[in-house]
Amino acid sequence: MYKWMEWIAKAAGLNFLWILFTLCGFGFLGLFPATVSLLMVTRDVKTGNHKGIGASFLNYYVENFIKANAYGYLIMIVNIALISLAIQSVHFSVLLAIPIFVVTVLVFMISLYLLPVFTYFHASFLNHLKLSSVIALGHPVVSFVLVSLFALNFGVIFYSRILIAFPILFLFFMVSVSAYFVMVVLLPVFRKYGRLELKKAVTSNQVSEV
Repeated sequence: MYKWMEWIAKAAGLNFLWILFTLCGFGFLGLFPATVSLLMVTRDVKTGNHKGIGASFLNYYVENFIKANAYGYLIMIVNIALISLAIQSVHFSVLLAIPIFVVTVLVFMISLYLLPVFTYFHASFLNHLKLSSVIALGHPVVSFVLVSLFALNFGVIFYSRILIAFPILFLFFMVSVSAYFVMVVLLPVFRKYGRLELKKAVTSNQVSEV
């Protein structure tokens, strides 16, 4: 019972920190650094390497502020552009729309891995992208789980009746619990990529675990 209460308290605390630090960056500048910090602290909690949650969150937020925004907005811009192109291509040709749609889905799926990979491995952007692609395409079941989790959160956020009926869901649990499940699903996959296997996967020796 005590462990459950402790877990609930940590989830609520992390969710509150995510909201607070997102707002500290005026939303548009705080969203991705706060998300990266949440994933990193959740990783530390899951692996038993965490110290102070608040101090760690702040440290990760400051340390990764620029990179997290660069990664996050690149992901957003590319996906929005591809989705718009896929929608527009339907009006011109179905044959043209099909390959664009396939590319859009693949890019979106790989994008879901980019921030978690960034939080776990020290590497260049190119190697993060390569590793995200390898894992996304090599683990379709995990990719399906991530896409489903994203769709669930997207649906809850944009189906406002749920948030109106259960505001505590967003304020204390939704984002942190989602981050926890992401790490539960991805940590075993990440651990399979030891240094030698990782070098083979991304054809580079400039990648290491955080």
